[in-house]
Amino acid sequence: MFGKYDLSMNVKTEEFEIEVTGRGKRRIYRRKTKEEEVEKIIYADDGNIVVCPVEPVNMPKIGVAEHLMVELKKPVIFEPDMKNTFYVKFPLEVGIFTVDRKDVERIDIFTTVKGKYALYGPPESGIICRWWRSDVYPEEPEVNPLKEGILRVDVENKYYEWVEIQKVVFRAFDMKLFYNQHAYMHGVITLLNKTTGETSFNTRKPKNMHGSIDIYAAKGIKKFDKKYYMEWGFK
Repeated sequence: MFGKYDLSMNVKTEEFEIEVTGRGKRRIYRRKTKEEEVEKIIYADDGNIVVCPVEPVNMPKIGVAEHLMVELKKPVIFEPDMKNTFYVKFPLEVGIFTVDRKDVERIDIFTTVKGKYALYGPPESGIICRWWRSDVYPEEPEVNPLKEGILRVDVENKYYEWVEIQKVVFRAFDMKLFYNQHAYMHGVITLLNKTTGETSFNTRKPKNMHGSIDIYAAKGIKKFDKKYYMEWGFK
């Protein structure tokens, strides 16, 4: 499903169909899901179409959320100085891009998962997050690759007391996605005390995986601060 295609292409799954048809410089892009159909006209005689997972904060409406909140079905507790890893799932969003030697342009973003929002922090100063609820897994779980991705979470408790985590918040600006048959991210959480911590991402490409197109980098936005500070707790 994911990958680079010619300007004439068709991808059909149980959840959606994507196609680009036409000849010469005029092409028609169509995307169909069970709830929506999108059609756009593309003028191009060179380049490729790239289908890849993107930062899972764009749906159900682009611009509402810039953070992903994952609520854990079972809280996890870390003793002082503990380092360990667990896995969760995240909602898949698919991006469609035109790519040539000079530029990258987004055509479409969609998901087949119903989106919900949640507030992290107080009403007067908190942030709206794309909300997702997941089990916690000791190893990489099986996923529906049309709806879910795998998020590895490395945790280090630098506090001198035990810390319980019921939810984690990641900033989309920091995310780096990869894919093969499924979408994948590698997150890092540093627990500073019982109510604050930092979340970030490991950007090293895993073996046998491809790097997704970064929406922010495609816009020419340079990334300097690559950590998000969770100041309103983990519960």
